[in-house]
Amino acid sequence: MEEYTERDYWLWLTLAFGCSNSRKWPVISHYGSVREACEKISSGDYSHVLPGDIRTVKSANIGQAAKLAKMCDDRGICICVYSDGLFPQRLKEIYNPPAVLFYTGDISGIDDSVVISAVGTRHPSEYSVKVGGKICAELAARGVIIASGFAVGLDSVAHNAAMKANGRTIAVLPCGHLYGYPKENAGAAETIVAKGGAVISEYFPDSKPSPLTFRARNRILSGISLGTLIIQTAVGGGSLSTASFALSQGRDIFCIPPHDIYADEYAGVIGLIRDGAKPVFGSADIISEYEGLYQHRLKSDPDLKPQMPKEAPARQKRQKAPLNPQRPSVDISELPEFSPAAMKYGNPDGLFGTKKAIYDLIAERKEAHLDELSVCIADIYELEAFLTELELDGLIECLPGNRFRIRN
Repeated sequence: MEEYTERDYWLWLTLAFGCSNSRKWPVISHYGSVREACEKISSGDYSHVLPGDIRTVKSANIGQAAKLAKMCDDRGICICVYSDGLFPQRLKEIYNPPAVLFYTGDISGIDDSVVISAVGTRHPSEYSVKVGGKICAELAARGVIIASGFAVGLDSVAHNAAMKANGRTIAVLPCGHLYGYPKENAGAAETIVAKGGAVISEYFPDSKPSPLTFRARNRILSGISLGTLIIQTAVGGGSLSTASFALSQGRDIFCIPPHDIYADEYAGVIGLIRDGAKPVFGSADIISEYEGLYQHRLKSDPDLKPQMPKEAPARQKRQKAPLNPQRPSVDISELPEFSPAAMKYGNPDGLFGTKKAIYDLIAERKEAHLDELSVCIADIYELEAFLTELELDGLIECLPGNRFRIRN
């Protein structure tokens, strides 16, 4: 009889439930371990599998997982599973962490480093390219790891600035490593790895990107970071999704003040600053937030001084978001007990608070626009984070024009 590894069982879990499906976590909680879950479910015990997951669960088997692991080994794609010591602790603390990370390069030291995610529009202004690139380069030169989403535009500016400063950068993909996204960055992943960085994804190597995977990717991007720097975005820009997750995860949000406060392409940044994000006039404004706890990881640079006047009032620290009861802790055995009635389609009794209010309003109206849902929570960024979580839970779906409906 073939012996399977812990890695194989975690891969089976991801094959069975999907890469970003949050419903796998209460299943593990019930069975006590991923191996026990695999063995019980594979033998026909679907008592703790929701109806919408049964088809994929039945089609998955541990042999497929072992073949996937071998394929990754042959292609030079490393696999880090939730129970590995190398798995970033910061990711374990977010809502619905990935069960498996596929990566190339070096992912060590994330939890002991200042990681800043730097994101922005795919169509930046010359000002944003210049200022964003300079700040990212200065941060990288000080030992900050720059994370971004590997897209064209300001994501690429952030990655390239970090590498030119001989710093580390991490690219988080919305697809698999073998898909080749985006075409404009062909070869860039190899350069990032060669310079000591990493390219990571929760998706199987040949997976294609989709609107949902882009949003799901952003929770990982903000999750591995202590703070998120928004360089330039309009209202409705994808970067605001990363800001939403950062806020819900209790991370810091920084913004580069816009070149033109009346221009639509900076309107998203204006909104964030109005809501309490810290404006950044130089890299020292970010460094100063973390040098007390991470001095051992930051390189000194006496030439960099904070650009804010000393008499400026101290920024009030954000309260960390409370852990969601469905969020796994470090010890899988400590996960809350799962009831089959906890999250039924059309009757998600496991929801509570603001998240349940949002779901109920969508159910009541059949379809609801983002603006209508703001009656549940005034902060648009937190609202978007809740909506993405509900979408990842498989309870709602996003329609064109920022409209949402219950998933059938």
